[in-house]
Amino acid sequence: MDIAQIQKRIAQMEQYSKEIKDAKEMLKEELESDDAYREAAEEAAEVNAKKKRLKDEIMARGANQKLASEIKQNTEETSLLKEILSAELVEVHKENETDEIADANGELRKFKITAKLLPKGFTFDKRDSFGKYTDMERE
Repeated sequence: MDIAQIQKRIAQMEQYSKEIKDAKEMLKEELESDDAYREAAEEAAEVNAKKKRLKDEIMARGANQKLASEIKQNTEETSLLKEILSAELVEVHKENETDEIADANGELRKFKITAKLLPKGFTFDKRDSFGKYTDMERE
């Protein structure tokens, strides 16, 4: 593994990210300076406000509140289960050097391990029991 190549790739990614950010800002300024676009954006904001108000009224109905609550609860539970499963699959990969595991029906399921470069300026010292970083602080 060539560390210099990794460092070069990181620098290239950061340069492209900066260029993308600058280009997006220039496009945003161009859009905001166009009178017709600004007028259409204002009209769209009014329509969206009406849509949101109507949606909130519908969602406030009893049965719909219950459904929304169920969705939120199940989404949170699924997210937690995904975090736990991810940590468990990393352990399986370490222990067995494999990227497959049998599911409850006995079918082999492949999984992949991914790595991400974390942002500059953060310290990541604390992980929970699932290996997830919990205490992210700026230096």
